[in-house]
Amino acid sequence: MKEQATKKAEQLTDQLRETAAHAAQLVKDRAPGPVLDKAAQAAAQVRETTSRAGHLASEKAPGPLVDQAGRAAAAARANRTALLTFGAVVVVFALIRRSRDRRH
Repeated sequence: MKEQATKKAEQLTDQLRETAAHAAQLVKDRAPGPVLDKAAQAAAQVRETTSRAGHLASEKAPGPLVDQAGRAAAAARANRTALLTFGAVVVVFALIRRSRDRRH
């Protein structure tokens, strides 16, 4: 049962990565340059803010919580492409929606 669950998780992870890569390529192909630049800036700002928050939290948090956060961070790093792609897609869609709202 554990092997089946692991295999299924690997399959889902691979599928998610493929879907994220496809979505990223679609966004790159269809989004104007300034929108992509804003998305990259937003991603950099999120990384910086997250890093600062992580350092602050690790200084103040109890040991078991820090360990659990470390495991979560490792999982996020293992799926970095999918997470960054998802974040970029969200930012692009938010910027597109915001520009459409300003036109109306």
